[in-house]
Amino acid sequence: MLSLNIPGIGKIELENAVFDLNGTLAVDGKIADRVKVKLNELSQNLHIYLLTADTYGTVEQAVSSLPLEVVRISPVNESEKKRDFVLKVGKEKTVAIGNGANDTLMLKEAKIGIAVIEKEGAFRDAILNADLIVRSADEALDLLLNPMRIVSTLRR
Repeated sequence: MLSLNIPGIGKIELENAVFDLNGTLAVDGKIADRVKVKLNELSQNLHIYLLTADTYGTVEQAVSSLPLEVVRISPVNESEKKRDFVLKVGKEKTVAIGNGANDTLMLKEAKIGIAVIEKEGAFRDAILNADLIVRSADEALDLLLNPMRIVSTLRR
């Protein structure tokens, strides 16, 4: 669990991290080794879910030996399916991380939404529905591994 006490917002207790794969954790279907190291570290505090339609067909290879649960979704109504997953695991205890049009609703519903602007870019509404915006998966993971950064940014 990751506990945050954000002035002006209150106490937040996160149990889940829900990630998009392509454009968020992976670039061109590949997850960088430094991102894998951080995912391993994050798994000590949060249950990690990876939601993907597996655009590049590389999910098994990309996540082998990572401590996370892969949730495959069909490429129809992806945004709704990702939102519904966040609602299923509990939006009040979930951080969502994504970049695309299909991530917009999960970023909006999660207690904390983090939009990633990686090499694929980020969809405008994903950015508008996020609480935080970062430049890479590294930065998103660093926020979660150093939660006082989240407190500093979100305090009111």
